[in-house]
Amino acid sequence: MSIFISGSVAYDTILRFEGVFADHLLPNSLKTLNLTLQTPVMHKHFGGCAANIAYSLKSLGADPLIVTTVGADATSYLEHFKNDDIRTDAIKVIEDAFTAQAFITTDALGNQLTAFHEGAMARADEALPQDNEAIEFGIISPTATRVMKAHVNYLNRRNIPVMWDMGQASAYVTAEDIVWFIEHVDILTLSSYEWDVLEQKTGLTTSDVSKRLKALIITQGALGSELYTEGRHQHFPALPLSTPANPVGCGDAFRGALLRGLTRGFDWTTTMQLASLMGALKAQSAGAQALVTDKDEIKRLFHYHFGYAIEL
Repeated sequence: MSIFISGSVAYDTILRFEGVFADHLLPNSLKTLNLTLQTPVMHKHFGGCAANIAYSLKSLGADPLIVTTVGADATSYLEHFKNDDIRTDAIKVIEDAFTAQAFITTDALGNQLTAFHEGAMARADEALPQDNEAIEFGIISPTATRVMKAHVNYLNRRNIPVMWDMGQASAYVTAEDIVWFIEHVDILTLSSYEWDVLEQKTGLTTSDVSKRLKALIITQGALGSELYTEGRHQHFPALPLSTPANPVGCGDAFRGALLRGLTRGFDWTTTMQLASLMGALKAQSAGAQALVTDKDEIKRLFHYHFGYAIEL
């Protein structure tokens, strides 16, 4: 069975700033900000949350089904999917638009500034699977609010469990939108910063939110992650890294592993440990889809770090 993935398929331009953003911001001049950053390192990658999650899932042996729209310039990306044996039959091409584009600048502390052009993705609610598609689980990652709600409704009508990755949507969803999603999804996953935004916009606490869901998961980068489920709270530490961290796509790798663990029937501890492992592996790779591994190597590494075997 497939895993429905709603979200972006985007070309990423990743820039590396050797300093720290905060050192170049003048507190009294933020309303007239005109800031230029020298970025001596630049890379271009295939990215987008939906594609990155699909890549993680494919590495773990799952059948990801990306449900979104791309532009007329997506030929190389669709060929990239074909080379990685990732299905494209639920991706619709919009001929009069560009594929979504992200421009990401990372500083020496791992902080990120991102500019994003939505492009064809604004019409992603026009993309849907074939009527006979057997779907086991769904994840809604950031797109236009209208699109996210349309895909949640699609999954709800078919009684398919759904995870909402709030992500960059935290910048534009309203308090009313957030409450709507909490009432219509099973699992909410977001970063600690995104949680702070949710809390500020809605006034809800982790207890308020987790009571309405099967699980609430808050990621904290190098500090690990928090799981709230069935009235319990558990902390899962991040795995140590042997090389400097590259944060681009770590959250997507983490979420792909969550989906794989849930669809394999793992308990929450095993699922969260698998997600922690995939996040750490991705953090040591240069691009969002640069992790070169397979499920056998992942199983070996899981046993090494956690002391017991899993079957993917």
